[in-house]
Amino acid sequence: MKKLLLAVLLTLFGYGTLAARAEISVAAEAAVLMEKDSKRVLYGKNEHARHLTASIAKIMTAIVAIEHGNLEKWCVVDEMTIRQTGSSLYLERGDRVRLLDLLYGLMLRSGNDAAYLIATNVGENYDDFIYLMNETAKKIGMKSSSFSNPSGLDEDSANYSTAYDMALLMAYALENKTFRKITGAKKYEAKTAEGKLLYFVNKHRLVQTLEYVTGGKTGYTTSARRTLVTSAHRDGMELIVVTFDCGNDWQVHQNLFKFGYGNYRLATVIKRQIIKVNDYLYPATPMITSDVRYPVREGEKLVLMIYLLRAPGSSRIVGKAVLFLDGTKVFETEIHRYY
Repeated sequence: MKKLLLAVLLTLFGYGTLAARAEISVAAEAAVLMEKDSKRVLYGKNEHARHLTASIAKIMTAIVAIEHGNLEKWCVVDEMTIRQTGSSLYLERGDRVRLLDLLYGLMLRSGNDAAYLIATNVGENYDDFIYLMNETAKKIGMKSSSFSNPSGLDEDSANYSTAYDMALLMAYALENKTFRKITGAKKYEAKTAEGKLLYFVNKHRLVQTLEYVTGGKTGYTTSARRTLVTSAHRDGMELIVVTFDCGNDWQVHQNLFKFGYGNYRLATVIKRQIIKVNDYLYPATPMITSDVRYPVREGEKLVLMIYLLRAPGSSRIVGKAVLFLDGTKVFETEIHRYY
């Protein structure tokens, strides 16, 4: 098929209202600052190095359970559930707890008993749930991650990931409205089927204290050290910070958000629209089906190129839009027929 280059639609050279270009130093073994929608890394330090996850692995547990489980299912606490070590909801044998309530206990209180009970009540069995965790990681593009249990506790086989992969996971999970509501909750109250009160307070200090923070997950084991994921939304842009082995992580996350919002703006390169093709007999009306948005920093140059294909009238895809940042391709989306 022949290609028709339609236009160069946009060139941006940054924003004069932003602070001068600045750099930042982070005291962590690994860290990343990512813009949620574009997945652009705004800051990285050893972001592709593998580390033990500790309890931030529960982000994967939560999204798998939401996608594959019945949130209204009553889950019965068994002996293996109450034997789980570490952080706990202090469930008792025979308690019946809704899956949705377990998810709040998982994310806010970081209950390892909740993690185990979730895994045994979603999918065919416990091992099937671990399989779903790893298949979801592959789907998201987490190329350097592996999950061996739903809690994040260290094992010989271990749960490991990278700052970059965990940011991808958080970005993916935040697309789910139920997950977003859970991770952003400051507290939660529910009851077991027997009437026992369940009351959870979110351990994530920044969720509790900063209005622009939208969610996150804490983690700690002796081997993994401190791990932390945080998301924030301000000025029309959602950012994600992940750190591994960072002793001052609460302040580091705030500093990285300050750096991101102080130096970048999310530019709407082109809105969802029909593309007009002037003076050209085209077999289909082309349409970009979603907004194209990308974070830019002062002095950077964005160029969007539209390519249309002289495709048969029956073809659904009739071209592509390609975004270049300082001459390097950073984003591509299909152009579809408009019906």
